[in-house]
Amino acid sequence: MRSTFEHIIGPDFDNQTSGPVINSDLVVLWDHLPYYTIDYDLSRDANCAKHFGQNMLLDNCVDASNTIWIYNQYLRLESTTNNIYVPAFDYFIETFYDPLPLKKNRKYKFVSFNNKPRHHRVLTSAWVNKNFTPYDYFHTCLFNAEQDGITAHLQFIDNPGSGLPKKDLLLTNENIDGRIFRDTFYPISRDSVFNIVNEVSFFEHGATLTEKTLWAILSYNIPIVSGYGMATCMEQVGFDMFRDIVNYSGEYEKNPFKRTQHLLDSNREVLKNAHDFLTPEIISRLEYNFELLQTKNINQHAVEKLNSPEMLVKLYEIMYNNNEIKHYIKDIIS
Repeated sequence: MRSTFEHIIGPDFDNQTSGPVINSDLVVLWDHLPYYTIDYDLSRDANCAKHFGQNMLLDNCVDASNTIWIYNQYLRLESTTNNIYVPAFDYFIETFYDPLPLKKNRKYKFVSFNNKPRHHRVLTSAWVNKNFTPYDYFHTCLFNAEQDGITAHLQFIDNPGSGLPKKDLLLTNENIDGRIFRDTFYPISRDSVFNIVNEVSFFEHGATLTEKTLWAILSYNIPIVSGYGMATCMEQVGFDMFRDIVNYSGEYEKNPFKRTQHLLDSNREVLKNAHDFLTPEIISRLEYNFELLQTKNINQHAVEKLNSPEMLVKLYEIMYNNNEIKHYIKDIIS
């Protein structure tokens, strides 16, 4: 039985120059993969291509092919093998109070909530600014191309307008729990048909799950997710991703810029006609997603759906034999 392990908080890991430092049988990654320093003005054809599929942990592991990787925020990741996925679908739902009934008539065609200026969020913001008028949507972003010198989106968007549609909800706490979502974002998002979700993953060939996707489901939105294979992963768990409406034909495009651009362009008309899709049948499917997310054993269910039988056996062996690792994941699965 493997005996050594490391618990790594992804955003805090920084070892880009000193050589491999991970030499454990097991690695528990909390949060998303650490990022290499990547300039926002990279050329999509030359400079940034080497970063596609990047994984700093893999690059800094002595024996990556034999290491078992346990991920608490990924539903899929192609850069490593021996992966175990233990995502927390309920990690902030317990503080989400007083859900309101589904709205059959909505003010907005779509919402999109964006914080840090990651590439897909910048590209989405410029695309929204170019293709829609402000009364169509509610879009937040805490960045502006003119202020922050962000130009990567200009390789894909012609004449995006003056800057990005910057909007700040004036939150003072970055750790958004269910209460803050309920008070600040929920009244807006439940009044929208679609939700364009730009999760944290971009360059890596993998799909992450955070509160952003969960917000869409709790708000009875039709989600449009940009992550690599994210729609398929959510369907594995059992969620309806509305493929009869949303075009996900490019979800496995390796170039993340092209993947995001394809997702947006191929669903432009869908978003423009958003209110036409709130039929009784669609409303019933939105309610199904909401109820599935509220299922008491949703995390256990997700683990069983996302992992192979072989990796499930390894997971339960690890939890039985290693109390320290069990400490990190016992609140996610029983």
